[in-house]
Amino acid sequence: MTQEAVGEAPPPPQPGPVVRLLRQVMPGVQFDITVTPIDECVTVRRDDFASVMETLFRDERLQFDYLRCQSGVDYLGELESVYHLYSFAKKHSLAVKVRFPSADPHVPTVSHLWAAANWHERETHEMFGIVFDGHPDLRPLLTEEGLGYYPLLKSHPLADIEEWQEDILQAVSDAKKEAVAVTGAAPVIDEKAMKIQIAQQKAAVITKTRADARARGLSAEDEKAAVQAALARFEEELASQPQPGAAAPAMSKVEMAQAKAKVITNARKEARARGMSTEDEKLFVAEKLKAFSAENQ
Repeated sequence: MTQEAVGEAPPPPQPGPVVRLLRQVMPGVQFDITVTPIDECVTVRRDDFASVMETLFRDERLQFDYLRCQSGVDYLGELESVYHLYSFAKKHSLAVKVRFPSADPHVPTVSHLWAAANWHERETHEMFGIVFDGHPDLRPLLTEEGLGYYPLLKSHPLADIEEWQEDILQAVSDAKKEAVAVTGAAPVIDEKAMKIQIAQQKAAVITKTRADARARGLSAEDEKAAVQAALARFEEELASQPQPGAAAPAMSKVEMAQAKAKVITNARKEARARGMSTEDEKLFVAEKLKAFSAENQ
């Protein structure tokens, strides 16, 4: 009988040759082993991270002389920095992960060990807000300095818009089909032009709000909050106003999709403020949507 048949958890991954060697070199450090399709992989505590990376670089038995890449991961309550290392001298590889709270996104830099980490860490800081302590220059590479939010975080100001964009586009498509069935002619809706116009309006809102915040001398956190509030007001106004160039049946569908997106956003915020688990949050959002649908039948 298999382990799956009796409901038993699978055995933990066994350390490979690189991890076994690492444990010999650093016997007092805890390494959690995970599985990846390519590399052996370990997760280390943040307190041990600096010494582990120094050892991986300098110890003659390991000699990880090449940082292939470094990236960030957002787990909502936690962030993770991931490093893929290779040794040309020893012909072996290893992935190293370090996780820390989103409210305290600090980890030591490794740019003094691997030169490639300089720009890798700059980009990760720019996209995820992870602060690499000791890095010589964390200025952004791709976005404007002082942007006020981090584009690859799941909590950035446009996240909800992106997350529910497919639903809104589907609503527009359904509305066009409905209009064809009722009137025999397709409604005149230029979705691409409409999306471009809305994106331009949002960009103008962000630019103006940031300029006002800086003129008032607000802190980076207060500036970010001001931008988020301005975007929320923009979304409310957008949901309450008919969009130009759309036939009435189509706009009814679009407005309904926008209202649902607002219900979802507010429900998620309320669930997180109440400390719900991910599963409970999904159920809470589903109940809110069910109530909304019942009220608008």
